[in-house]
Amino acid sequence: MRITLAAVIAAVVASSPASAGKLYYGPKSGPFGTGYKHNVEKDGSLRIVTEYHARGADLALDVALYRAAELAREAGKPFVQVLGGYAYSRTGVAVGLVYARPSDTAAAPTGCKRAKECYTADVATVLQALGGRYGNEPGIAKPTGTDAFGRSVSFSGFGTGAVAWFRR
Repeated sequence: MRITLAAVIAAVVASSPASAGKLYYGPKSGPFGTGYKHNVEKDGSLRIVTEYHARGADLALDVALYRAAELAREAGKPFVQVLGGYAYSRTGVAVGLVYARPSDTAAAPTGCKRAKECYTADVATVLQALGGRYGNEPGIAKPTGTDAFGRSVSFSGFGTGAVAWFRR
């Protein structure tokens, strides 16, 4: 029985989109699946949760931020207010959570309750910065240059595309 269970789990992990080499970007399905899910909170903000089989939490956070900007663009808004969130990684699973609200203005959000700092970001900038090298890899930070040692450098995480901050 244990061998059968282990074989089934190994088959599920091996067939997951994350194991294929390219990041899967889409709705999460199943208990071991990867991707995003989102819902609207009571205050009208969006709650975006991402989960990936990765060691670092940066990937999950960047996918959540990308999805927040994408939802704002779908709503016809040029800005997205990032109202809080976090990312963590445990036992090979990275989780990202972002609270966001599409916005018509670049003004800083008011009354942020979920974070010490929250900000308004330009949707086009976020989508470009977290769209991969060629703009077709959602959630992957685009390289912006090299450091003194020739390593690729990119900007990602909270603050990506920020145009206005709210600080408590």
